Amino acid sequence: MTRSLYRYAVSIVSFIFITSLVFSQEVVDIKPEVLWKIYQKSNSGLSDNNAIRIVIDESGEKWIATEKGGLSNLQDSMWTSYQTSNSGIPHNSIYALAIDAEGNKWVGTYGNGLAKLKRSSQEGVEDEWTTFNSTNSLLPHNWILSTAVDKEGSIWVGAGDQGITKFNGTEWFVFNTLNSEIPNDVVNAIAIDSKGNKWIGTEDGGLTVYDGTSWRVFNTENSRIPSNWVLTLTVDKNDHIWIGMLNGGLAKFDTDTAWTLYDMYNSGLPNNSVYSIAIDKDDAIWIGTGGGGLAQLDGHNWTVYDKSNSSLPKDFVYAVSIDQDNMKWVGIWKGGVVTFR
Repeated sequence: MTRSLYRYAVSIVSFIFITSLVFSQEVVDIKPEVLWKIYQKSNSGLSDNNAIRIVIDESGEKWIATEKGGLSNLQDSMWTSYQTSNSGIPHNSIYALAIDAEGNKWVGTYGNGLAKLKRSSQEGVEDEWTTFNSTNSLLPHNWILSTAVDKEGSIWVGAGDQGITKFNGTEWFVFNTLNSEIPNDVVNAIAIDSKGNKWIGTEDGGLTVYDGTSWRVFNTENSRIPSNWVLTLTVDKNDHIWIGMLNGGLAKFDTDTAWTLYDMYNSGLPNNSVYSIAIDKDDAIWIGTGGGGLAQLDGHNWTVYDKSNSSLPKDFVYAVSIDQDNMKWVGIWKGGVVTFR
């Protein structure tokens, strides 16, 4: 299989010129007091300029999954890089990352399975790495595209083209199109709501929700979802599901029947391919697009940050995360990590 990033890179880039011309009347100007900082290999300890995922733990440390540089960690102003040459990480290409309630990092590699990092709190004691792959476990594929941890501590994994896998620490459960109602075996995104429902975004199969017993599928034939190719999912405090799609824009689903759709023709969204979604402490929605930069939806108002009007080095935003101080951490494809508040 081929990662959708590579398969559709040319078509996504083609949107850049178009989206630079199209803005809704709802778009507002960027505040002049916004302060930016850029972290790249040339000026920091970031191990690779392709930042795929950014996860912030309870202590405020930033964990950055990179395309070729392994896992980067930023604690205060100190950087640590976990690569195959200096740690037990099994591969340097990281496409998925999650943190469980005990602070363990679950690292999904794009080539050598799933790794668990248990950091040592004692000086002189090495960190503990445990690797699960298709050779030493029942993990069905070594290309990990998505991860999420539920309240019971089980890790849910989208592994290659083999559906979704649950690992509870001792047992493995694989759900695919042969033994379940999941609509497609490539799982790009997983999100878990407050009730424990697993929301699963698939490649060309739409959105499905699994409550532990039954499955429900939302696709372009039976719902208002505008694209069956789901790239990212986020659950807000009201259990509304925010869906980012390839060439389908942004959708909000209230888990019943109500859909709210945003695209570059009916809103201030600058590009119809949405790769990341985050929600800040003021309930504003931050949307990373594949060619249109970063967009903020605050109620009905849109603000767009791109390389023409801000310090973003490129307009392909692969990751967005927000820390306790409402600082935005933005992962840029081939542009490093950008922060601002």
